Amino acid sequence: MNDDTLGAAPSRSEFLRRTGALGIAGAAALGYPLLETRVAGASVLAPPRDTIAAAGGATIKLGHIDGFSGVYAAASQSQQDGLQLAVDEANKKNSRVQFTIVRGDDTNQPAVGSNEAKRLISQEKVDVLMGCLSSGVGLAVSAICEENGVFFMAIGTHDTNITGPKANKVTFRTTCSNAMLANAVGPALLKKGKKWYFIVADYAFGNDAHDRFAKILLAAGGQESGADRHPLGQTDYSSYMTKARNTDADVLVFCNYGPDAQNATKAAVGLGLNKKMTFGGILCGNEVAIGMPVDDITGSLWGYVWGPEAGGPTTLALYNKLKPLAKDYPTNWRQYLGYISGQQMIDRMMAAGTTDTAKLIDAFSGHHFDAGKKTPSYWRACDHQNVQQTYAGEIVPKSKRRSENEFFNIASAVGGDFAAESCSNPDSTKAAAIFASQTITARSDYTPVTTK
Repeated sequence: MNDDTLGAAPSRSEFLRRTGALGIAGAAALGYPLLETRVAGASVLAPPRDTIAAAGGATIKLGHIDGFSGVYAAASQSQQDGLQLAVDEANKKNSRVQFTIVRGDDTNQPAVGSNEAKRLISQEKVDVLMGCLSSGVGLAVSAICEENGVFFMAIGTHDTNITGPKANKVTFRTTCSNAMLANAVGPALLKKGKKWYFIVADYAFGNDAHDRFAKILLAAGGQESGADRHPLGQTDYSSYMTKARNTDADVLVFCNYGPDAQNATKAAVGLGLNKKMTFGGILCGNEVAIGMPVDDITGSLWGYVWGPEAGGPTTLALYNKLKPLAKDYPTNWRQYLGYISGQQMIDRMMAAGTTDTAKLIDAFSGHHFDAGKKTPSYWRACDHQNVQQTYAGEIVPKSKRRSENEFFNIASAVGGDFAAESCSNPDSTKAAAIFASQTITARSDYTPVTTK
């Protein structure tokens, strides 16, 4: 194998060849970027720092915390690549104000993420914090930012609580919440059956996903046939799938993501559950599907954030910008989230004229923008959620794929206001009450940067 082959995006067959029956540990040993590659117990890697020289004007530091090592490494790198593209574009357009990214690796652990947030705030003196894929880490970083009066944009965390009962005034969320995803996928799954069995990752994201789906199922007169919770990074799902096979469930719902979803679906197919049940889940994208038995689960329905068929006037142009960035993984919506987050952060900083946290909050609240979807998105003031069109993505057979590693078509779309529900819903009401009670802490040893 030559160096050019090593640098190319792996096909699904190459991914499976690299990992085979070795699972997570084998893929990590072979260097596939979805997975942790450091020796267990090793000290945290010093996070790389991306710098762009300012052209004689103000320099603004965007702190980016994500799981650059760990089970979500490829997805976190995808978010970083999209964010970097937005920064590069901004720096080419504006010679007076330049933007630089300072990275922190949370290793998908809340305690590590908290420490990295503190380091970026106190030592690196970043102007804002962005990022996170793990919901547990996102909640922890949001709390640190609230304590320190730092603006935080949660790029890829889906736990509804971040813009609900555990919201903070300084925090906004770019991606769809679990509640929004469930409102898009749940109705589609109900058409496949009303007896659901759940496989749940036992942390903030997975438990919230289960709760959101169960609410929709029970409201429709459905029945929960069972639910099993597993730790993050579980490799052996045989016992869970044997239990599911022995029920009368007609839908198997995966409330997990990344390697957990890959290994769980492989185990389910291995026991023939795909011949008995429809598969579905709270979340999936190309960077995860490449390691799933996609040919055996065509027709399965998943929460889906964005794709080239989103139907907006700028959708395809954005897709074509992101596609060349995918070196070690397929083009995916995590890249999209990073790009939109960077674009919006820079746009709102310029509109506010400053990096001052209170003024940034005002600049975001109520702002409508083109997010590369059929309908505009907006930052909602009541809970700081990015309200946007949300999708159920369907895994399609090879004959319907745009290319080898494009596994999804949008099966159904719901409007942002339907997905997020009104500001009077219980989650948003709790967020609004928190905002009303919080006073933004004055940042210690920090002077906001003027952008105008």
